[in-house]
Amino acid sequence: MKKIIAIIFFSLISCNNIEYNSLEPEKTETENLLKKIIPNKNYEYWEINYVYGLTPKVIFSRGKKELKKTFKTEGISGGFFIGCQPGYCYYTINFLENGKWNSLKDKEELAKFISKIDNVEEAFLIARINDYDIDSNNKNGNSYALTKDGYKLKVMKYNNCPKTKESFLILVDSNGKIKQTENLGFYLKTKDCIVY
Repeated sequence: MKKIIAIIFFSLISCNNIEYNSLEPEKTETENLLKKIIPNKNYEYWEINYVYGLTPKVIFSRGKKELKKTFKTEGISGGFFIGCQPGYCYYTINFLENGKWNSLKDKEELAKFISKIDNVEEAFLIARINDYDIDSNNKNGNSYALTKDGYKLKVMKYNNCPKTKESFLILVDSNGKIKQTENLGFYLKTKDCIVY
């Protein structure tokens, strides 16, 4: 009887013991995550642009490149994942659908473009869209496990004054929605302030 109880106990423990993996540090960079997007539709052409100042640079594209010639950049401004303090940079995605050009200019539009989660990089992008960050060098802010409903991610929230990193466990479901959030606590606390 004791053996049966022990077997049941260890079986239950192993069911709840999820093994997490981490992305390699270079794969946590925004550009590398964006390049793994599999859009929610088949577009004639689409591209990811990195914009620093006023100069866009195509960092990735799919589809018939000759269609790019018909794209007009006038009047397009704004983007997502804004950064580069004290400068200004961001990303945009331009795509051609039914002969009409469109541009993604904010994080909500990016989430709709991604829609269904096809890979872990898209799950991490959904976390980024929802104001979580990835810590490229620490598993408390860079871990994932595939589940039957999507991905469990360990991500972080960063504050620069005082410099802190707080770990969160989130579940990104297969439809790109965050279904569960658990605060795992701070794994870095300092008295330092990082000023830009």
